[in-house]
Amino acid sequence: MRKVAGIIFPIPKQFVDRLLVEKRNVFVKYVPRISGVKLAQKHKVLFYASHSTKEIVGEGRIEEIHFLTPNEALKEYGNKLFLNAEEIAQYTLHRPNRDSSKKMLVLVLSKIRRYSEPKKFKRPISMAGQYLTQKDYKDLLG
Repeated sequence: MRKVAGIIFPIPKQFVDRLLVEKRNVFVKYVPRISGVKLAQKHKVLFYASHSTKEIVGEGRIEEIHFLTPNEALKEYGNKLFLNAEEIAQYTLHRPNRDSSKKMLVLVLSKIRRYSEPKKFKRPISMAGQYLTQKDYKDLLG
């Protein structure tokens, strides 16, 4: 199996600048199975602007990985989260199989940067994200 170097996660276009410009460096996402997460510190997280041009617009480096409930994440990270309390409530309550007691993936990021030119990935990116190998990453950056 090829070694994982990171992951590409889709982010609605309206939230991209919070990560890339405002430096709200804590990313949260419900993942299908917590036990199946293959991420580690120093891996890359690439941001795919969904509902838009469908391009990868930037990246960050994982410094910490946690699995917290929405309330725990809000209490721990507050305005460092890229979503505010109301948006997290909407994300949690208006989707099947999610409730405020279910843990979400919480990634504390560093070295967040916007690409000068957005990148196209060779495969479609699902809502669950797409793992990235070192070769994929090098090919993407050209």
